[in-house]
Amino acid sequence: MTLSAPFEGFEFAHPWALLGLLLLPLVAWLIGKRGPLPSITLPSLDALKGLGRTPRRRAGFWRLAVPLIVLSLLCLAMARPRLPRGDLPDPTKGIDIMLTLDFSRSMAEHDFHLDGKRVARREALIRVVEDFVRKRKDDRVGIVCFARSPFLVSPLTLDYEWALESLRQTDYSTGTAIGEGLAASAQFLKRMSQRSRVIILVTDGQNMIGRQPIQVAPMLLRDGVRLYSILIGPEIVTPTAAARHELNRASRITGGQFFQARDTLALQKVYSLIDQLEKKALQQKQFVAWRELFPWLVAAGLGLLMLDFAFTAVWQRKVP
Repeated sequence: MTLSAPFEGFEFAHPWALLGLLLLPLVAWLIGKRGPLPSITLPSLDALKGLGRTPRRRAGFWRLAVPLIVLSLLCLAMARPRLPRGDLPDPTKGIDIMLTLDFSRSMAEHDFHLDGKRVARREALIRVVEDFVRKRKDDRVGIVCFARSPFLVSPLTLDYEWALESLRQTDYSTGTAIGEGLAASAQFLKRMSQRSRVIILVTDGQNMIGRQPIQVAPMLLRDGVRLYSILIGPEIVTPTAAARHELNRASRITGGQFFQARDTLALQKVYSLIDQLEKKALQQKQFVAWRELFPWLVAAGLGLLMLDFAFTAVWQRKVP
């Protein structure tokens, strides 16, 4: 049987407390059983005839029901009935991804195809990045672009559309500082985060300025950042050359991988593969906000006791 919408997700936090309800029949029997009537010894009862009605031999229904109802309410309160109010943010859910993108002048080369048209590498890259980012759910995404020097396009955010719009407005520059781009991306990743941290690097050239990627790789390893490197362009890098490639060695140091993408379709497949590699079957702890109902039960029990006390003390006064 399914509960109606207002009570969907209802549960008892301590259902074992409901076992106390099994003791109620015993309590009812103890309260309601017959006992001897109070009496005093008199030489004769003739003088007391007609002074009153025959007293009850046991308490009425109300006197029996009140303690049973109160005990029932207390047992239910101890079981802690509650309703879910929604999930709380889980800081460990998802991963932090920094997209480190080459925006040097060479990215303006029109040797990629998109929708049947010849386009610049930058245009094809932005399209693939848009598809990749929009598939995120709990992942925070940041973007660092680099040419002669790195610059932050978007910090880690869940506002994907804002990050992508900032990327579309980014222009080319001269130079290729791959290592510095990686170092900047690592700095923008939050070290104290409990999430997995990933850098996805895309470039079409060799490092020309600043530190080499292989020099930055130990820093990424120290901070627990995994590096995926993608080399794009129509040039073919042989398996032997790829094994010795600096980006390949840097990626392997961090536990990541190195890929090549000669066209838009290959670039899309690489991003899809990285997506699958990062989707780990981790058991996430669920945090739920609850609306506790036991205070209402306790209040009802105490209120009933006070009504019973008032009824006994005021309306049923006993004369000694």
